[in-house]
Amino acid sequence: MRIGGLPWLLLPMTVLMALFFGAFAVFAFVSFLQPASGMPGYQGPFGVANYVRFLTDPTALGILAETIVFAIAVTIVSILLGYPLAYIMARSPHRIIRSLLLGALVLTFLSGSINRAYGWLILLGRRGVVNDALLALGLVDRPVALVYNWTGVFIALLHFTLPYFALTVFGSIRSVPAQVEEAARDLGAGALTTFFRITVPITVPAIISGAALVFSLAISAFAFPLLLGGGRVRLISNFIYDQLFVSFNLPFAAASSTIFLIVAVATLCGFFWLEGIATRRRIPMGGLA
Repeated sequence: MRIGGLPWLLLPMTVLMALFFGAFAVFAFVSFLQPASGMPGYQGPFGVANYVRFLTDPTALGILAETIVFAIAVTIVSILLGYPLAYIMARSPHRIIRSLLLGALVLTFLSGSINRAYGWLILLGRRGVVNDALLALGLVDRPVALVYNWTGVFIALLHFTLPYFALTVFGSIRSVPAQVEEAARDLGAGALTTFFRITVPITVPAIISGAALVFSLAISAFAFPLLLGGGRVRLISNFIYDQLFVSFNLPFAAASSTIFLIVAVATLCGFFWLEGIATRRRIPMGGLA
Protein backbone atom coordinates (compact mmCIF):
# COMPACT_ATOMS: atom_id res chain seq x y z
CA MET A 1 0.00 0.00 0.00
CA ARG A 2 1.34 3.42 -0.95
CA ILE A 3 0.76 6.98 0.19
CA GLY A 4 1.82 9.46 -2.41
CA GLY A 5 4.15 6.88 -3.93
CA LEU A 6 5.95 6.18 -0.62
CA PRO A 7 5.56 2.60 0.69
CA TRP A 8 4.26 2.24 4.23
CA LEU A 9 7.32 0.25 5.20
CA LEU A 10 9.61 3.15 4.34
CA LEU A 11 7.88 5.58 6.69
CA PRO A 12 9.55 4.44 9.97
CA MET A 13 12.99 4.43 8.36
CA THR A 14 12.38 7.84 6.79
CA VAL A 15 11.33 9.35 10.13
CA LEU A 16 14.29 7.78 11.92
CA MET A 17 16.80 9.01 9.34
CA ALA A 18 15.23 12.48 9.35
CA LEU A 19 15.60 12.68 13.14
CA PHE A 20 19.19 11.43 13.00
CA PHE A 21 20.36 13.74 10.26
CA GLY A 22 18.27 16.61 11.64
CA ALA A 23 20.01 16.34 15.02
CA PHE A 24 23.40 16.21 13.34
CA ALA A 25 22.51 19.20 11.13
CA VAL A 26 21.69 21.24 14.26
CA PHE A 27 24.95 20.14 15.88
CA ALA A 28 26.90 21.02 12.74
CA PHE A 29 25.19 24.43 12.64
CA VAL A 30 26.33 25.12 16.21
CA SER A 31 29.92 24.44 15.15
CA PHE A 32 29.86 27.70 13.18
CA LEU A 33 28.90 29.76 16.25
CA GLN A 34 30.96 30.96 19.22
CA PRO A 35 30.79 30.01 22.92
CA ALA A 36 28.77 32.31 25.12
CA SER A 37 30.96 34.38 27.40
CA GLY A 38 30.78 33.51 31.09
CA MET A 39 28.26 30.68 30.77
CA PRO A 40 27.62 27.43 28.89
CA GLY A 41 25.97 27.99 25.55
CA TYR A 42 26.68 29.60 22.21
CA GLN A 43 26.14 32.82 20.37
CA GLY A 44 27.12 34.66 17.18
CA PRO A 45 28.84 35.66 15.06
CA PHE A 46 28.63 32.94 12.43
CA GLY A 47 32.04 31.78 11.13
CA VAL A 48 34.62 29.04 10.78
CA ALA A 49 36.82 30.05 13.73
CA ASN A 50 36.27 26.72 15.53
CA TYR A 51 37.44 24.75 12.50
CA VAL A 52 40.47 26.98 12.10
CA ARG A 53 41.26 26.53 15.78
CA PHE A 54 41.11 22.74 15.54
CA LEU A 55 43.15 22.54 12.33
CA THR A 56 45.84 24.84 13.75
CA ASP A 57 45.95 23.27 17.23
CA PRO A 58 48.87 20.81 17.49
CA THR A 59 47.26 19.12 20.49
CA ALA A 60 43.94 18.50 18.75
CA LEU A 61 45.60 17.31 15.55
CA GLY A 62 47.95 15.10 17.55
CA ILE A 63 45.07 13.43 19.37
CA LEU A 64 43.24 12.88 16.07
CA ALA A 65 46.38 11.36 14.51
CA GLU A 66 47.00 9.15 17.55
CA THR A 67 43.39 7.97 17.42
CA ILE A 68 43.68 6.98 13.76
CA VAL A 69 47.01 5.19 14.27
CA PHE A 70 45.69 3.44 17.37
CA ALA A 71 42.54 2.29 15.54
CA ILE A 72 44.64 0.99 12.63
CA ALA A 73 46.87 -0.96 15.06
CA VAL A 74 43.84 -2.52 16.76
CA THR A 75 42.41 -3.42 13.35
CA ILE A 76 45.62 -5.10 12.18
CA VAL A 77 45.98 -7.19 15.34
CA SER A 78 42.27 -8.10 15.19
CA ILE A 79 42.83 -9.44 11.66
CA LEU A 80 45.94 -11.39 12.67
CA LEU A 81 44.22 -12.99 15.67
CA GLY A 82 40.63 -13.06 14.49
CA TYR A 83 41.08 -14.76 11.13
CA PRO A 84 42.80 -17.91 12.51
CA LEU A 85 40.16 -18.04 15.24
CA ALA A 86 37.37 -17.81 12.67
CA TYR A 87 39.06 -20.45 10.51
CA ILE A 88 39.33 -22.86 13.44
CA MET A 89 35.64 -22.36 14.25
CA ALA A 90 34.65 -22.87 10.62
CA ARG A 91 36.87 -25.84 9.82
CA SER A 92 37.25 -27.69 13.13
CA PRO A 93 36.01 -31.29 12.76
CA HIS A 94 34.98 -31.31 16.43
CA ARG A 95 31.55 -29.85 17.03
CA ILE A 96 32.27 -29.30 20.73
CA ILE A 97 35.26 -27.08 19.94
CA ARG A 98 33.21 -25.02 17.47
CA SER A 99 30.39 -24.64 19.98
CA LEU A 100 32.72 -23.63 22.80
CA LEU A 101 34.52 -21.01 20.70
CA LEU A 102 31.28 -19.60 19.31
CA GLY A 103 29.75 -19.57 22.76
CA ALA A 104 32.76 -17.75 24.21
CA LEU A 105 32.55 -15.08 21.50
CA VAL A 106 28.81 -14.63 21.83
CA LEU A 107 29.13 -14.48 25.62
CA THR A 108 31.33 -11.40 25.34
CA PHE A 109 28.40 -9.49 23.80
CA LEU A 110 26.39 -9.97 27.01
CA SER A 111 28.71 -7.69 29.01
CA GLY A 112 28.92 -3.97 28.36
CA SER A 113 31.99 -1.83 27.84
CA ILE A 114 32.01 -0.60 31.45
CA ASN A 115 31.92 -4.14 32.86
CA ARG A 116 34.75 -5.21 30.57
CA ALA A 117 36.83 -2.17 31.43
CA TYR A 118 36.55 -2.80 35.17
CA GLY A 119 37.24 -6.49 34.59
CA TRP A 120 40.48 -5.62 32.83
CA LEU A 121 41.37 -3.24 35.67
CA ILE A 122 41.15 -6.19 38.05
CA LEU A 123 43.19 -8.42 35.75
CA LEU A 124 45.89 -5.94 34.71
CA GLY A 125 46.22 -3.73 37.78
CA ARG A 126 49.40 -3.55 39.87
CA ARG A 127 47.72 -5.93 42.33
CA GLY A 128 45.85 -7.72 39.58
CA VAL A 129 45.77 -11.36 38.58
CA VAL A 130 48.30 -10.97 35.75
CA ASN A 131 50.92 -9.19 37.87
CA ASP A 132 50.43 -11.61 40.76
CA ALA A 133 51.00 -14.53 38.37
CA LEU A 134 54.14 -12.92 36.88
CA LEU A 135 55.56 -12.23 40.34
CA ALA A 136 54.73 -15.75 41.57
CA LEU A 137 56.48 -17.28 38.54
CA GLY A 138 59.52 -15.07 39.06
CA LEU A 139 59.26 -13.56 35.60
CA VAL A 140 59.36 -10.00 36.97
CA ASP A 141 60.75 -8.40 40.11
CA ARG A 142 58.07 -5.72 40.43
CA PRO A 143 54.55 -5.20 39.11
CA VAL A 144 54.39 -4.27 35.44
CA ALA A 145 52.43 -1.15 34.46
CA LEU A 146 49.64 -2.64 32.35
CA VAL A 147 46.90 -0.09 33.03
CA TYR A 148 46.65 3.69 32.85
CA ASN A 149 48.65 3.55 29.63
CA TRP A 150 48.27 2.57 25.98
CA THR A 151 48.91 -1.10 26.77
CA GLY A 152 45.84 -1.58 28.93
CA VAL A 153 43.59 0.37 26.55
CA PHE A 154 44.87 -1.66 23.59
CA ILE A 155 44.31 -5.01 25.29
CA ALA A 156 40.80 -4.11 26.44
CA LEU A 157 39.79 -2.66 23.09
CA LEU A 158 41.22 -5.65 21.24
CA HIS A 159 39.16 -7.93 23.47
CA PHE A 160 36.11 -5.83 22.61
CA THR A 161 36.59 -5.75 18.82
CA LEU A 162 37.98 -9.24 18.19
CA PRO A 163 34.58 -11.03 18.35
CA TYR A 164 33.12 -8.64 15.78
CA PHE A 165 35.83 -9.44 13.27
CA ALA A 166 35.90 -13.18 13.95
CA LEU A 167 32.15 -13.58 13.59
CA THR A 168 32.10 -11.46 10.42
CA VAL A 169 34.75 -13.62 8.75
CA PHE A 170 33.41 -16.87 10.17
CA GLY A 171 30.36 -16.84 7.91
CA SER A 172 32.48 -16.16 4.83
CA ILE A 173 34.85 -19.02 5.59
CA ARG A 174 31.93 -21.35 6.18
CA SER A 175 30.56 -20.43 2.74
CA VAL A 176 33.76 -21.67 1.06
CA PRO A 177 33.10 -25.33 0.16
CA ALA A 178 35.50 -27.68 1.89
CA GLN A 179 35.76 -29.54 -1.43
CA VAL A 180 37.62 -26.58 -2.91
CA GLU A 181 40.36 -26.88 -0.30
CA GLU A 182 40.41 -30.66 -0.64
CA ALA A 183 40.81 -30.34 -4.42
CA ALA A 184 43.80 -28.03 -3.95
CA ARG A 185 45.45 -30.49 -1.57
CA ASP A 186 44.73 -33.37 -3.98
CA LEU A 187 46.59 -31.40 -6.66
CA GLY A 188 49.67 -31.21 -4.45
CA ALA A 189 49.17 -27.95 -2.55
CA GLY A 190 50.17 -28.01 1.10
CA ALA A 191 47.97 -26.85 3.94
CA LEU A 192 49.59 -23.39 4.11
CA THR A 193 49.50 -22.96 0.34
CA THR A 194 45.83 -23.89 0.26
CA PHE A 195 45.13 -21.49 3.11
CA PHE A 196 46.93 -18.50 1.60
CA ARG A 197 46.20 -19.17 -2.10
CA ILE A 198 42.60 -20.38 -1.86
CA THR A 199 40.79 -19.62 1.41
CA VAL A 200 42.19 -16.18 2.19
CA PRO A 201 41.74 -14.68 -1.31
CA ILE A 202 38.13 -15.88 -1.49
CA THR A 203 37.32 -14.31 1.88
CA VAL A 204 39.12 -10.98 1.31
CA PRO A 205 35.82 -9.02 0.99
CA ALA A 206 34.74 -10.34 4.40
CA ILE A 207 38.15 -9.48 5.85
CA ILE A 208 37.79 -5.90 4.64
CA SER A 209 34.22 -5.70 5.98
CA GLY A 210 35.34 -6.99 9.36
CA ALA A 211 38.29 -4.61 9.37
CA ALA A 212 35.98 -1.68 8.63
CA LEU A 213 33.73 -2.69 11.53
CA VAL A 214 36.68 -3.03 13.93
CA PHE A 215 38.15 0.28 12.79
CA SER A 216 34.85 2.11 13.31
CA LEU A 217 34.58 0.68 16.84
CA ALA A 218 38.20 1.44 17.71
CA ILE A 219 38.29 4.99 16.35
CA SER A 220 35.17 5.93 18.34
CA ALA A 221 36.19 4.22 21.60
CA PHE A 222 35.36 6.22 24.72
CA ALA A 223 34.94 4.06 27.83
CA PHE A 224 38.16 2.07 27.54
CA PRO A 225 40.57 5.03 27.23
CA LEU A 226 38.60 6.87 29.93
CA LEU A 227 38.73 4.07 32.51
CA LEU A 228 41.93 2.25 31.56
CA GLY A 229 43.87 5.26 30.31
CA GLY A 230 43.83 7.08 33.62
CA GLY A 231 43.89 10.45 31.91
CA ARG A 232 47.14 9.59 30.13
CA VAL A 233 45.45 8.12 27.07
CA ARG A 234 43.11 10.47 25.25
CA LEU A 235 41.40 9.52 22.05
CA ILE A 236 39.36 11.96 20.01
CA SER A 237 36.10 10.93 21.74
CA ASN A 238 37.60 11.83 25.12
CA PHE A 239 38.86 15.12 23.69
CA ILE A 240 35.36 16.01 22.48
CA TYR A 241 33.91 14.99 25.85
CA ASP A 242 36.32 17.35 27.62
CA GLN A 243 35.26 20.22 25.38
CA LEU A 244 31.62 19.55 26.24
CA PHE A 245 31.68 18.83 29.97
CA VAL A 246 34.97 20.33 31.18
CA SER A 247 35.45 23.42 29.03
CA PHE A 248 31.72 23.79 28.24
CA ASN A 249 32.68 24.88 24.73
CA LEU A 250 29.82 23.40 22.72
CA PRO A 251 30.69 25.08 19.38
CA PHE A 252 34.29 23.85 19.44
CA ALA A 253 33.13 20.37 20.48
CA ALA A 254 30.69 20.39 17.55
CA ALA A 255 33.45 21.45 15.14
CA SER A 256 35.77 18.75 16.51
CA SER A 257 33.02 16.16 16.12
CA THR A 258 32.32 17.23 12.55
CA ILE A 259 35.99 17.01 11.55
CA PHE A 260 36.27 13.63 13.26
CA LEU A 261 33.14 12.38 11.49
CA ILE A 262 34.46 13.51 8.11
CA VAL A 263 37.78 11.71 8.68
CA ALA A 264 36.02 8.55 9.93
CA VAL A 265 33.54 8.45 7.04
CA ALA A 266 36.31 9.06 4.50
CA THR A 267 38.32 6.18 5.96
CA LEU A 268 35.31 3.86 5.95
CA CYS A 269 34.59 4.82 2.33
CA GLY A 270 38.15 3.73 1.58
CA PHE A 271 37.40 0.36 3.20
CA PHE A 272 34.22 -0.04 1.14
CA TRP A 273 36.09 0.94 -2.03
CA LEU A 274 38.67 -1.77 -1.34
CA GLU A 275 35.90 -4.25 -0.61
CA GLY A 276 34.30 -3.47 -3.95
CA ILE A 277 37.58 -4.01 -5.78
CA ALA A 278 38.18 -7.28 -3.92
CA THR A 279 34.67 -8.50 -4.70
CA ARG A 280 35.01 -7.75 -8.42
CA ARG A 281 38.42 -9.42 -8.65
CA ARG A 282 37.54 -12.47 -6.58
CA ILE A 283 37.76 -15.75 -8.47
CA PRO A 284 34.25 -17.21 -8.93
CA MET A 285 33.47 -20.35 -6.99
CA GLY A 286 32.61 -22.23 -10.10
CA GLY A 287 36.07 -21.57 -11.52
CA LEU A 288 37.71 -22.96 -8.42
CA ALA A 289 35.55 -26.02 -8.27
